[in-house]
Amino acid sequence: MRCLAFSLLTLSLFVSALPHLQAADEKKDAPSKIGFRQLVAFKPAAVQQGDKRQIQLHTSYTLDGTHSVFFDQPGIKMTFTEPKPKAAPRRGRGSVGTPFSFDIEVPQDQPTRVYECRVATDQAVSSVSHLLVTPYPVIEEVEKKDNNTYDTAQEVTVPSTVCGIVEKSEDLDCYKFKGKKGQEVTIQVYAQRVTEAIHTMQTSGVYLMDSILTLYGPQKQIVAQNDNYIKSDSLITFKLPADGEYVFEIRDARYVGTGKYAYCIEVSDTPFVNYTMPMAVQKGKTADVNLHGFALKGHEKATFSAADTKETGWAQRTFTTPAGKTNAVWTLISDNPQVAAPNTNTSMEKAFPLTLPVGVSGQLTEAEQTHYYSFKAKKDQYYSFDLMANRIDLPLDCVMEVLDGKAKPQRIYVNGGANTEADDGLSTKDANFYFKAPADGEYYVTVRDLHDRGGERFAYHLSAELSGPEFEVHGEYYYAQIAPGTNMMWFARVKRLNEFDGPIELNIEGLPEGVSLEPVTLPPGVNDCGLILKASKDAPINASLVKISGKAKVPGPDGKEQEIVRYGRITCEIQSGGGGQARWPINTSIVGVTKPLDLLEVKATPSEITLKPGESAEIKVTIKRSEAYKDPVVLATAFEYFNSKFGQQLPPGVTLSKKSKTRLAGKTLEGTLIIEASDKAKPIKRFPFAAMARVGITFSITTNYASNVIYLTITDPDGKDKLAKK
Repeated sequence: MRCLAFSLLTLSLFVSALPHLQAADEKKDAPSKIGFRQLVAFKPAAVQQGDKRQIQLHTSYTLDGTHSVFFDQPGIKMTFTEPKPKAAPRRGRGSVGTPFSFDIEVPQDQPTRVYECRVATDQAVSSVSHLLVTPYPVIEEVEKKDNNTYDTAQEVTVPSTVCGIVEKSEDLDCYKFKGKKGQEVTIQVYAQRVTEAIHTMQTSGVYLMDSILTLYGPQKQIVAQNDNYIKSDSLITFKLPADGEYVFEIRDARYVGTGKYAYCIEVSDTPFVNYTMPMAVQKGKTADVNLHGFALKGHEKATFSAADTKETGWAQRTFTTPAGKTNAVWTLISDNPQVAAPNTNTSMEKAFPLTLPVGVSGQLTEAEQTHYYSFKAKKDQYYSFDLMANRIDLPLDCVMEVLDGKAKPQRIYVNGGANTEADDGLSTKDANFYFKAPADGEYYVTVRDLHDRGGERFAYHLSAELSGPEFEVHGEYYYAQIAPGTNMMWFARVKRLNEFDGPIELNIEGLPEGVSLEPVTLPPGVNDCGLILKASKDAPINASLVKISGKAKVPGPDGKEQEIVRYGRITCEIQSGGGGQARWPINTSIVGVTKPLDLLEVKATPSEITLKPGESAEIKVTIKRSEAYKDPVVLATAFEYFNSKFGQQLPPGVTLSKKSKTRLAGKTLEGTLIIEASDKAKPIKRFPFAAMARVGITFSITTNYASNVIYLTITDPDGKDKLAKK
């Protein structure tokens, strides 16, 4: 099950110092088939807090002309340092790519965690790579030196962060350190977490590294071993029984390897915390929490203060104890009151009462345990429940139900559909759902593990709130590269929840200089649209991370109208077996203004179309290729890959006719798109869309260009515009 990056973080960027912004209309011809830069792994894949060093970033397609490097939180500075141009041709899925050099500087107070990285060049923007910021000195695996056995293990110190690569099948990497009797050592692997969203990780049916970590004692005996701890990444904590030399070994569980299997291993003897209890504190307040973990030396109490905090949300925070500073552990600062469950609420009779809105921290202390919470509900009122465990690195695979007073399961709404049980959420093992009370009364929400497990790490946090009409924003807005004077297109899709059918206004925050979004509002009954990006003719080369959002007015729990904003859930493209595509949740979207690309212009006429139900219209689309690009161009209105539709923009009842001429090959520069309104097409007023022109980069990757905006109006059968006054 994939892990959902649980929320959108504050997006920031570092733009390396340039004498001035380069002009975007340089006369040099652009190369052919210009796609996004496919980042692979960093080498090393970790940098220590407060460190300034050189680092390499591997990629398919060149990073020449890099002007900006972006991370999903402020602070880290990274500057391109290659002294001369370097080619980086794509060599296939098995290749680790070509290394490019950068200088990187990490502030001393930079939070320790895995960061997303994006790069912008003067010709393209990039996919995602990952970088670990660690509190410990970084030690790199020595290249071309055998460290495959206990006797040839590379020596490291404690604490440190070891960075290496499981380069080939049956590769084992061994490291040794000197330990003392009674020393409690934690060895934590970051493998999947520093490669999970890399576009080209799939190789011959094998995707991410599945690590196994083994610790050997001074007599070469196995003293500890772990496969999966935080998802598929391994972790060992062990109290050393004697002085001597210890060796830890890392390998893939399937004995496979590739140059893309980068890993980081943090080795420390400082406190390690899995979670706090409670996990959350209300904004403006302070709470005493218990630290659950290792090497705490009896110092298990800490203070979690949000007295002076302005921002809310989940974040990884450290605690200072007499035993030392802890690792960064997931905690929540919330607007709502927070409580801890007594862990005796294991039946309806012992249910823990909740007064909504509230957050509750709990722990399934033993196997086959179910927790019960009671709450009072009013007829036809919606309630929302969101459980956090898997998304905060805990193993609980929760299942939730709502029961009435007779223990009868109630209908709940999970991922937009009705059910009586909530298991997995969207791209996560955590459950979240809505409940509409069928009558006034007391109800019970239950929490259990799908596999009936329990124990020390089976903790969770449950948020319970009053709810109402809602929506989510999804779509295809991973990256966009756009030349001055041209248009590009993303796609948005909303999921309407809890009977909401009002208008939703789509927005993009933080667009780069010279780029604008064609305004678009989804009227009732319409859930899909294009996000048409337009770069002015004088737009300079620049880029930024952006946030997609939807805004709507809905009735609040008190009946009064309120405005809500919901940020888009972002996914990236991942290559899968057989040339397929998969989607993986990430935190960042990027837009870059570049030099001219493969298509210099896409023009569509007419720009205004009015149809009655049952009518059709022909759109002429003319393209202008660059001198270098000679291959076919495919016209479309939807973003499709074989039988999968990843993005649509025409309103319900309006489709693209199969009579359209969509393939422009050779010297052909003009095609036709024929759109048809069915007899049941509903009225709509000047709804924006565009002709999309797709340029194939590889078998599975295209760059999508957009024409000028076309406005579509659907009248009633008599040709009357019922929405004219709206």
